[in-house]
Amino acid sequence: MIISNTKIYKNFQTSIPKEVREAFGVDKDTIVEWGIDENGKPEVNFRKKVSVDDIIGLIKTDEPTNSVELKKELYK
Repeated sequence: MIISNTKIYKNFQTSIPKEVREAFGVDKDTIVEWGIDENGKPEVNFRKKVSVDDIIGLIKTDEPTNSVELKKELYK
């Protein structure tokens, strides 16, 4: 079902129609994923960009941690 049409502008830019933005909750923090399915048809998916606030507290440990020491370990 076609909802709307958009034009491809300079540098291959386009816009997401209002009906689609509202239906899928697309906002400035949305990432658009483009693909091609097994039948050669285009696919478009939307997902929210993950922020630091989204991941804070996801992993819990009983061991004490030191963020400065963890960062130093990354650069060894």
